[in-house]
Amino acid sequence: MRGVTVTIERRFNGPPGSGHGGWSAGLSAGCVDAACAQVTLRSPPPLATPLAVSKAGGGGAVALHAGDTLVMEAEPATLDLDPPAPVEPDVAAAASAQFAWAHGHPFPGCFGCGPDRDPADALRLFCGPVGDGRFAVPWTPAPWTGTDVVAPGYVWAALDCPSSAPVHGSIAAPIVLGRLTVALEAPVAVGAPHVIQSWLEEAEGRRRTCGVALFDAAGARLAAGRAVWIELARPLGA
Repeated sequence: MRGVTVTIERRFNGPPGSGHGGWSAGLSAGCVDAACAQVTLRSPPPLATPLAVSKAGGGGAVALHAGDTLVMEAEPATLDLDPPAPVEPDVAAAASAQFAWAHGHPFPGCFGCGPDRDPADALRLFCGPVGDGRFAVPWTPAPWTGTDVVAPGYVWAALDCPSSAPVHGSIAAPIVLGRLTVALEAPVAVGAPHVIQSWLEEAEGRRRTCGVALFDAAGARLAAGRAVWIELARPLGA
């Protein structure tokens, strides 16, 4: 893969100055020939910086470097996930209105869930509690996410921030994505209503593992994932 690079455009930021975790992971996953991939973020993905893609061991894994810094690793994976029953669209809309970070968002300019972003160029997915352990948000993919079918990178990005919703009320410090595994199971139609839902699977120390799934309005599952979120020991930049 000599000479292959990928670049995270400035539009796709998460925390200030670094790439949105889901978009960055999806960009890495695009370098792996698999319908399901696992991406581990090793350092904050830099914006507007060519990342060199190289093979990493066997099995189709790749590593992405910015100079000498390892940024991400991606590899084919399998996903064993048993999500709760799908949340109905009207219930998801009501849950979204309870988004924990509607005010006091730690990263208000985030591509995925930042309230300061323009819906013309960002996802603005505000995932809130259903009240039974599930968290949900409706999503109608905008025309810029693809032609008829949503491009894979946007599906990865859309699964990212909602997967953090089960963590919001349990910790006070900001959290960042450490690992994201996603299985793309069926096409996601541009302009059609969908629901993204998430739930907490495991909590250990500063680590939280959450499941996330994307359904169409009829409740058919189109994509699923597992995210590992890390509570920062101190605020970014401190």
